[in-house]
Parts: sequence; C-alpha cells; structure tokens
Amino acid sequence: MENQNIDIKSKQEELSYDRIVKNTLAESDEMTIRFINGLLNDNIPLDATVEWLDKESRGSNKNTSIVADFYPRIAGKMYAIEIEQDSRSGEIALRVFKYAIGGAMLHGSTSTKSEINITFPQPCVIFLKSTKSTPKELLWNIDFFDGQKITLKVPTIQLSKLSVKEIAKRNLLPIGQFYLRTFEKLTDKKANDFYNAAEELLQEIKNAVNKNLIPIDVGNHMQDTVKVTIESVLAKSKLTKETRFEMTTNIKETITWTNYKELFKEAREQGMAVGKAEGMAVGIAEGMAVGIAEGKAEGKAEGKAEGKAEVIIEITRRLLANNIPIDDIIEYTGLTHEEIEKLCDTEEV
Repeated sequence: MENQNIDIKSKQEELSYDRIVKNTLAESDEMTIRFINGLLNDNIPLDATVEWLDKESRGSNKNTSIVADFYPRIAGKMYAIEIEQDSRSGEIALRVFKYAIGGAMLHGSTSTKSEINITFPQPCVIFLKSTKSTPKELLWNIDFFDGQKITLKVPTIQLSKLSVKEIAKRNLLPIGQFYLRTFEKLTDKKANDFYNAAEELLQEIKNAVNKNLIPIDVGNHMQDTVKVTIESVLAKSKLTKETRFEMTTNIKETITWTNYKELFKEAREQGMAVGKAEGMAVGIAEGMAVGIAEGKAEGKAEGKAEGKAEVIIEITRRLLANNIPIDDIIEYTGLTHEEIEKLCDTEEV
C-alpha cells in the first residue's frame, strides 16, 4: 500500500459530553428512568414522571459554578448527575458537594422568615476516563456546630471498569457511546481489543433499538457519536503505520454503520406491498402521507391538484390490487364509490 493511504484523516471535533448525554436522555422518559435505575441500582417504575430542571439552573451566570451537568427529577426525587472527562482535576468531592447544595437551593428548598426546608438531590459522578487514583466513591464528612456529625457516600461510575455487555445490561448506553475513549492513547497491544469493543458496542446499540429500549433516532445519533469517537481515538493513537492502516480499514469498512432511517423506509415499503390486517393499515397510512407530500411538492411546479390526484389514484390502484375492501379505500383516499368503480373498469387495475 502507498504511504498516502495509511494515515487516518478525520476532523477533530470537541465533544460536549454532558450536553450529548443530557440531549440523548431527554428524548425518552423511559430511557432516562432505565438509565438512572442502572446507574444507581434504583427501581423506579418506567411510567414515572420525569422533569428536567436544568433550564432554571442556567438562567443566571452566577449559578454556573454551583450546578451539576443536569438535574432530572423523577417521581419527585431529584438527581444531580455530573460527568467528568477524567479524574485529574482536584477537589472533586468539594465541587460535587457545591453542585448538590446548588441543586438543593435552586430546586429543592422552601423558606419563610423563620424556617427553611431543603431537600438534597441524589448525586452521582460519572468518569468517562479514569486512572488508578480515580475515586470509587466520594465521602462527605460534615460536622455541625451542635456536635452532630454526618458522613455521606456519593457513588461514582468509572466507565473504563465496565464491559460493553455490562453497559448494555444496565441500560447505560447514553454514556456507553463514549466507551471507546477509555482506550486513549491507543497502542498496538490494545488494537484488537479496541476493534472488538467497537464492533460489540455498535451491535449493542442496534440490539437496544430492536428491543425498543432506546428510540430509533437516538440509536442513529449514538452511532454517529461512536464513529466520531473512533476517529478521534485513532487520530490520537500511537499505532504503527501498519497497524494504523489495518485499523482504519477495519473500522471504516468492516464494521457496518447501520442506517436506521433506511431500514425504517424499507419496512414501510414492505408494509405497503405485503402487509396484512393492522400491518397493512399502518403501511397504507404512512404510504399515503408520503405520497400526498410528494404530490404536493411536485404540484408546486406542475399544479397541486393534478399531482395530488395522481398520487391518490396510484394508491387506490395498489389497494385494489391487494383486495382491500372498497369501503376502506373510500375512508383512506376520500374518493367516491363511483370514482373507485371507474378505476376498477380500467385495464391498468
């Protein structure tokens, strides 16, 4: 192979990890509840109410130094979730304590002239990368002026300590999409492990979509994030040229980047062609929506009425060909009984 084909070329993108995770979770209340359950070993019902309290926190610049990355409140209980790119920054126990106080003051306090009631959130710190010194938990030892002492333990999650299987089993894929960062800086010795983890991670995302654990569009976005992470890790790696080329070839050509939008389109078309009963009804409804939209778009150039009429006629012919009852066709298309009978008499039907 020529040398110019060896080096990987990719755009270096700065990922806002906390924003991506928050935006991912905000797409689905059930996914958020599964994530919190897996994160903290809770057992929140999947139909519980989920509120996002972040916007209120970000309303003033003076609050930005005392708020966590995001505060979901689920079934009345507030959580303070902090995502750390690594554990090198000092005083993390103190910072997370400030975030808990900030969340309590902003979202969990009521007061009168003589009394204040404060509810603290359940904090948790997620380390996307970790070292031997990364804490397994944080301890808050609090001494009050009257002699009372309280020790609180704050759980932490070290992504590098989890396997892809465990990430998927605990419904932690919203942070698992960054799992491959734990291989930085990648060396020849870990190249095969990196490749296998990438392939397994993509498969688990696909499995989660198939099981309706995460929405299809969220799975699509997760894949894109994994791809950017792969390219970023490879660009920062210490691989030899030979290994770098092999990894580039494998990652970009061997691992399939599933286009879920295309899969959905194919499923819809199959539903139009061969679906029966409820499946046919869903396929017809979606097919009509697409057909009418296309007819309207084309009608802007050639006449809206004609474009829409042609689409409806074509749909009607397909319905007749699939032995759909005329009464149902009238309901789907808006055509009259006489208009449909005329189509039945043509040679094209």
